[in-house]
Amino acid sequence: MDNKGMAKQTTLSTNIDSELKAALAAFCKKKGLKIQSVVENAIREQLEDEIDLASYQERKNEEEISLAAVLKKLRK
Repeated sequence: MDNKGMAKQTTLSTNIDSELKAALAAFCKKKGLKIQSVVENAIREQLEDEIDLASYQERKNEEEISLAAVLKKLRK
């Protein structure tokens, strides 16, 4: 979802290491990005990664199906 799809905004306050904030500010300045956008994207990516990891954990022991078996099933 992009920022345009978000109807409401709210404030998130947190404490971070001052060197990390300085690095983030320098990165954003160099890339022409807004800190808010980078932070939102990082949070979104982390949440998506956690969902992906949970899905992987649920399915990692499933039986593998060969390409030949898939093609055979599709031809039926």
